[in-house]
Amino acid sequence: MQDQRPPRSAHSLREFLGMGLLLAALAVGVSASGWLARLDYFLFDLSQRLGTQPAPTGVVIAAIDQASLQELGRWPWPRRVHADLLQQICRASPKAVAVDIAFNEIGDDPAGNQALAKALRACGNVSLPVVMESARQGGQLLESPPIPLLARSAAGLGRVSVRLDEDGVARGVDLWEGVGSADWPLLAQTALQISGWQPPDGTAPPQPGATARLVTDEAPTMVRREPRLLRFAGPPGTIPSVSAAELMRTGAPAQALRGKIVFVGATAAGMGDILSTPVTTHGAAMPGVEVLANVLLNLRDDRFIVPLERAWTLALSALLALVPLLWGTRFMPLPGLLASAAWLAVLAGLALALPLVSGIWFAPSGALVAAIAAYPLWSWRRLEVARRYLDWQLQQLTGAPADSPFYRLRFEQRIDYVKQAQQRFHDLHKEREETLAFLSHDIRVPLAAAVQQLGGGTLDETHQHRLFQQLRRAHKLAQSFLSLARVQSLEQKDLREIDLGSVAHQAADAVYESAQARSVRLLRHIPDEPVWMRGDFHLLERALDNLLHNALRFSPAGGTVTLTLTLNGGKAELSVADQGPGVSAEMLPHLFERFSTQKATQRPAHGTGLGLYFVHNVAERHGGQAGYEALVPTGARLWVRLPLL
Repeated sequence: MQDQRPPRSAHSLREFLGMGLLLAALAVGVSASGWLARLDYFLFDLSQRLGTQPAPTGVVIAAIDQASLQELGRWPWPRRVHADLLQQICRASPKAVAVDIAFNEIGDDPAGNQALAKALRACGNVSLPVVMESARQGGQLLESPPIPLLARSAAGLGRVSVRLDEDGVARGVDLWEGVGSADWPLLAQTALQISGWQPPDGTAPPQPGATARLVTDEAPTMVRREPRLLRFAGPPGTIPSVSAAELMRTGAPAQALRGKIVFVGATAAGMGDILSTPVTTHGAAMPGVEVLANVLLNLRDDRFIVPLERAWTLALSALLALVPLLWGTRFMPLPGLLASAAWLAVLAGLALALPLVSGIWFAPSGALVAAIAAYPLWSWRRLEVARRYLDWQLQQLTGAPADSPFYRLRFEQRIDYVKQAQQRFHDLHKEREETLAFLSHDIRVPLAAAVQQLGGGTLDETHQHRLFQQLRRAHKLAQSFLSLARVQSLEQKDLREIDLGSVAHQAADAVYESAQARSVRLLRHIPDEPVWMRGDFHLLERALDNLLHNALRFSPAGGTVTLTLTLNGGKAELSVADQGPGVSAEMLPHLFERFSTQKATQRPAHGTGLGLYFVHNVAERHGGQAGYEALVPTGARLWVRLPLL
């Protein structure tokens, strides 16, 4: 049993909810998996490059650069050299000094250690680094502060670690970190506390005298709290620096260091302490000490960018994934495509502007993927619904079951089939209207007149002849309709091998008496040998009979009608030529249509208007054609071309 209900629209609530669920799941899946994290990184880095920051103040780098290595010797330097460098810096009265050099090994120079410890105590505002070992020592994680002598002499300790993302770029830090528990602040936090500038995020008291701590039973994992993303002051070299060699050679310039926080660290490329950052350009990496100085600026000026929590990121990604549905159900394809492109630009712009405006980072990759997928997915659903509707229309128009061959056709072929079916439906409707109009006039009128005459009593010979003509015409019309119905239902399995020459002779014999009665000579040009084809003998004979009667009707007395059968290129041509007036220009376009005689306004109707339409249908059902050719000076030739065996 066929389903009479049309398929659901692509705008139905079920389709809307299903598409929304799919897009939300896609956005959440991409965001949660980090599959397109590099896209997030790219947008974050672009935001960093587009944003502008005020010129850094209050921070200076005492740079161990290439010139320093050339003047003071290759690395590592003796600790006496570090002590001398600190003394030179402290003479300029900086607010705090943060040293980005690990002193976690005792070494073989006790006197150097003592000298460095003395310099640390003399300064009183120097913080030293704690190194978080990423490798395992004996299967354990290691926190590595300076040696006890130096740790006790320093004003504070702090971590120098930064977060490296999967692509190896340093974009952020954790405010607190430690093995087993997050106890250690950042070196920049400690320096700020020593300087008297309390960072907005706060800091814990430093732990002087701490030693390396191995975690065995508590928690052999690195614990991190309060992640932050950095807002860099600019590309490498933005933060002012003074060469350590210059400091050692001429002493610290008071105006350059007084009242500032000084970071001491390596900037020479060969020392390996360089990092890729979002503002790195043309392959110029940023020294680690400059990254630490940027951390301090972010702490002091509250510049940190706070990443949105994971749960909020997933929820916002799912919500933004639903936005394209607002126009997906309303817009046509081109406006929908433009709206989707505009939405992509809005999402990208939001990701770029949010860190600069509000200091919040939202990773947009999930929402972007959903926005990209929304248009093709919705277009696919529209096409799928359109396909189902086309199939349903084909089913309704043809009555075909679900396993019909057209269910395996391409989409364009389905459209063509529907167009053909609709055209056929239109033609049938037109034929119905024409048939009803024709029957109401050409059959009902003569029959009504005959009934009226029969009800009038005894008929004289004249009235009897007129009544006979009316009834004969009505009978002829009925026969024409029956023959037409038969040819329209003809199928290939009904065809048989026949001799077309025999068809032509039999049709000519049938009209011979009519030709004699009209004083018209009938000529035949038919080959003696058989002309074989597959066809319906009686329908072909009837078609040829129509052509011959049509020629006789319009031929003048004493004229000639010629029936010819010729062979050409695997086809046979049956033609009937007369010497009548031919076909008018008005009549010619409608010559082989139904009721063609009714469409001529300048020529009296002499037939039912079905004869040539019948000929045309017979020719088409046999895989052939029917046509017309005007003769000179007068006359017409009607022909039918049919394929041979």
